Amino acid sequence: MAALRRLLAAGVICATVCLGAGPQSVTLALAQSAKPPVPTASQVQVDLLRGLADIFSRGMDTLTDKLNRQGYSARVYSTNGWQAVARRIAEQYGRGQKTIVVVIGHSLGADATFQIANDLNAKNIPIELIVTFDATSPQPVPKNVLHFVNFYQNNGFGKKVSPAPDFKGELSNVDLTADSSLSHTTIEKSPRLHALVMQKIADIVDKDLAARLQAAKPKLKKTKKSA
Repeated sequence: MAALRRLLAAGVICATVCLGAGPQSVTLALAQSAKPPVPTASQVQVDLLRGLADIFSRGMDTLTDKLNRQGYSARVYSTNGWQAVARRIAEQYGRGQKTIVVVIGHSLGADATFQIANDLNAKNIPIELIVTFDATSPQPVPKNVLHFVNFYQNNGFGKKVSPAPDFKGELSNVDLTADSSLSHTTIEKSPRLHALVMQKIADIVDKDLAARLQAAKPKLKKTKKSA
């Protein structure tokens, strides 16, 4: 397939030169024959945080396994691992490794996602997506978060999430109080919610990452034709 693309590109150049086209036309022809790289799951980094004592949040482990099987780079942490997560993301960003960043948490782990967001916001580092399951003490969503999904129940634990005054992203509060099959200790284990999260991540890969790659493409400079 690569050989075929090179052959086609060579044919385009030959045709344009033989027809007397100038260097600008050749440059444009080459640009049109080249395709931007296709976004892949491996360019998405997902960090998941469990709740209290790692006991009641094993759905985070299950979701981690599902994400890794889909090709994402997913890791699961205890609640107090949020500082290590924020530090690693900041170090990678500083080295120019600007992957899609996704953070997911349950209960106290959901609360910790706000700590990560605020820490990275102070460093002007974006987070493409945060997903929380029954955050117990949510903070306003800072401006560096592009998409935020909060699954919660009004059951004495979960809370609705609010945006900070300068937040301009997408915020979705999904009230699951009426779903009696869920509780604070089972909400993060729901296969249905896992599927929704994975679809949201896939949508971000298709849209946000593709837009980022397009913006990063070198701009073509127009050359003046000689008289």
